Amino acid sequence: MHNAIPFALHLTPGTIAANQDSADSKPKAKRGPKPKVTHNPIAHLIRMAVADNMSFVDDAVMAGLYIAVGDSSGKLNVRPRHLREVICLDIISTAEILPRFLSSTAEPISERTAQYLAAGARVALGGIERYLHQHPLLKTRLQAQWDTQQRDHGECDHRDWDFALDSSLVSSLLTDWDDSYWEEGEEGDAA
Repeated sequence: MHNAIPFALHLTPGTIAANQDSADSKPKAKRGPKPKVTHNPIAHLIRMAVADNMSFVDDAVMAGLYIAVGDSSGKLNVRPRHLREVICLDIISTAEILPRFLSSTAEPISERTAQYLAAGARVALGGIERYLHQHPLLKTRLQAQWDTQQRDHGECDHRDWDFALDSSLVSSLLTDWDDSYWEEGEEGDAA
């Protein structure tokens, strides 16, 4: 016949068929998609662009939101402000994003929201990389700003650096940007 294990041996204790935990058996692979981890080599340049409130970052953020995340009944599924902070991280992954953000109810964001943010950040990062590749002088200027920042304020660990030169400055810029975006949308709706 063939090399099949007889049914009786499946239920007999001590046999290989019944004891799947034997040393010969290989561990099963974890099911589902593997976690995606994206390294962001231009995070420092993006931090400089965010601090300078450059419009190409806003364009990339909105593109990432609408392409990768989408909306529900005309309302964005994640906050643009959160996506702007995510693209400033050195490593973009769900595990890196989860502990950093709170929902509108001051609770940690869900894993699905973190996945949305990571997907949107990957799209936005691609747009920013293309823009900087097309504008090498801007990339050089941002790098010079970063180098000056490092020289004037000393070396700092990217993980300890709170997304930009001064977290309070950037927080106010992000809040102003977020508020102005929604106010523009409301004015456009009323017209």
